[in-house]
Amino acid sequence: MRSTTRTGSTVCAALLVVSLAAPIANAAPVGGNGGCLSRHGAVGRSKGHMVRDEIRTTGTDKLTGWLSRHPAAQSNAEAQVAASTSVTVPVVFHVINENTTVAGGNVPKSWITNEIAVLNASYSGSTGGADTGFQFALQSITRTTNAAWFKLTGGKEKKMKAALKVGGPETLNIYSADLGKTLLGWSYFAQDAAKDGVLDGVVIHFDTLPGGPWGAHYSGGDTATHEIGHWLNLYHTFQGGCQGNGDFIADTPAEASPAYKCPAHRDTCPAPGADPVTNFMDYTFDSCMYQFTSDQAVRMQEAWTAYRAH
Repeated sequence: MRSTTRTGSTVCAALLVVSLAAPIANAAPVGGNGGCLSRHGAVGRSKGHMVRDEIRTTGTDKLTGWLSRHPAAQSNAEAQVAASTSVTVPVVFHVINENTTVAGGNVPKSWITNEIAVLNASYSGSTGGADTGFQFALQSITRTTNAAWFKLTGGKEKKMKAALKVGGPETLNIYSADLGKTLLGWSYFAQDAAKDGVLDGVVIHFDTLPGGPWGAHYSGGDTATHEIGHWLNLYHTFQGGCQGNGDFIADTPAEASPAYKCPAHRDTCPAPGADPVTNFMDYTFDSCMYQFTSDQAVRMQEAWTAYRAH
């Protein structure tokens, strides 16, 4: 939930976790990932769920300040969402593999086209949420056989992206690789696109694509849905817990902590409204999350205008 004043909220930067007025749930440094958002699976599948991610964007919520300097932008974004006018985001998908097998990361084209279909359904509202006004068009697929990059860590990320990244902040570069046993993916915020440069984009574990081995829990394609939400400047629904500005979204009820699996009747904060466990920006199973809200749609449109549009 957000306040109408939309004041900034400091979050952790680089490799240092800083003090917060409203602490971010599970915030912790992850070496080498700069100012990104990473979806962790460290809890392990033996417990039936994986931890989605830890927020790690730098500084404050810069979009709040940008909107204060551009007061017409919010009403313009609201009008665009209301009119269901679509922004089409070009997507370049980079397959990183260690050999020609699917197990080695060489995912079939059908997994990628199915992922684009998942994104377009999720962002159009056809799964049950708000129409965000975004659609995604696959421009090209690259395939790179590099065993070192396939076992991707932060130390290899910049070199890989420098070799492969296409376009500017308006182009969504998605990289699939093996992120190990503790990561589903990570992303960089729109507000930091100019600073992040070549690092800007989304990284996902190749097994999270539709067709992967993790079934409805984590191979439904919604790792990318979630990470692109961050790429468009959305925070987690549980940002800040029950206090403060939360996720800067008025129509997501406050949530004290991440939700896992698909809990029923969960309500962790005294403010009105049950926890938004079906929201794409929570931590539940892919099969549980199915919606963005109208205010999330507006914030994404604002961020696109501020940081990604030509």
